[in-house]
Amino acid sequence: MRDCLLDAVGQSSCSPTNVTCICNDTRLNNMATACITSSCTVKESLTAKNLTSQLCGLPDHGDDSLIPIYSVFIGLAVVAVALRLVARVVTHAYFWWDDLACFIGFLCAAGFTGVNIKAIQLGQSKDIWFVPFDNITLVVELFYYEMLLYTITRFFVRASIILFYMRVFPPTKRDGKINLGRLVQATFVFNVVYNVSFLLAVVFQCYPIADFWRQWEGPLVEGHCGNANVLAWVAAATGIVFDLWLLALPFSQLWTLNLHWKRKVMGGLMFFVGVAVMIISLVRLKTINQFTRAVNPTKDIVQVCLWSGIELDVGVICPCLPSFRLLLRRLLPRAMGTTGRYEMDPMSNANSGMRSGLRRSLGGAPGGRIVVENTVDVKYGGSDDSNDSASVSGLVRGRASSAKDEESGPGNGHDNSGRGRAR
Repeated sequence: MRDCLLDAVGQSSCSPTNVTCICNDTRLNNMATACITSSCTVKESLTAKNLTSQLCGLPDHGDDSLIPIYSVFIGLAVVAVALRLVARVVTHAYFWWDDLACFIGFLCAAGFTGVNIKAIQLGQSKDIWFVPFDNITLVVELFYYEMLLYTITRFFVRASIILFYMRVFPPTKRDGKINLGRLVQATFVFNVVYNVSFLLAVVFQCYPIADFWRQWEGPLVEGHCGNANVLAWVAAATGIVFDLWLLALPFSQLWTLNLHWKRKVMGGLMFFVGVAVMIISLVRLKTINQFTRAVNPTKDIVQVCLWSGIELDVGVICPCLPSFRLLLRRLLPRAMGTTGRYEMDPMSNANSGMRSGLRRSLGGAPGGRIVVENTVDVKYGGSDDSNDSASVSGLVRGRASSAKDEESGPGNGHDNSGRGRAR
């Protein structure tokens, strides 16, 4: 190492005592680096680079803006998930599988952020020659776990969106035609197969697995690693295509439904947040080559980790948006265009799709009132469903009869204990 430095200085115009000239001479530094790299081990080369960098007064700190950025985006995800839970409680809507998938996805995204913050504290974002050797191994190992968390989180976020579609478009088959619900089911199966396949590819990209975080020390003697560049590009490209499919899937039905324009705006908002996720994915593409061909791994992985974290957090927010409408509808009914007393809140049921309960309480209060509950099954399909028509007709007749009994009152021969009160 010492001989390489002396030889490089001897072939330059700098004197051995002129530190400023040595540090600023690009040709001299390139010659010294090439000599050290070819004749020394990786650790010896990093030690030499550390000494010369300190001699030249180069900064050895990382990027101080990373932790605040991670904190802001995971904070937004926390708020979104919290509001989703509040909306379920306030509106008395059922918790279903899409809520569970979203919550697990959020936990994985939070884990991704936590692992990144730990890696930054160990030296991620610093030049590798400023990071202690043991910490380099830990940073690369944590990056391996981040890749696993990224794949798992994307699975649950997509699953939450697909399960939400199942709520709105239950699978049915009529006249030999496959409706949107069946496509949603097929998409869910594909999501499972797709993500399990990539998860296994990430787990076993090196054999033995520990070689992934040891390969920075030099060429592997016994084990081997696959082509991380190909794996990353295939995963990113297919992921973007899959996200496009998820965004386009419900739009053929959404705009044909007889919905208030404000509800369509909320659906469109979910779409635009999904587009934002895709834009972030495209930006993330630019960072792939930087980390798969890294020569300074503790610094070269920073951008792909950052944009992956932002993508996951915004992805968690996206499936929470429909719940915001339920909450706003309860808090601001006039603004959301729902001022009617009888409001149908979506509740999950795997067999009947979206189910709403319209309850009239005529009991449990002074006067010996009875409790009557009518349930409407909301189904999507043809208008020739006699059962649905009968259910709705029965509901209308029940409400009309109850109103008539209430108006007649005790003076018309009715007992107070049997009087109905619509609620």
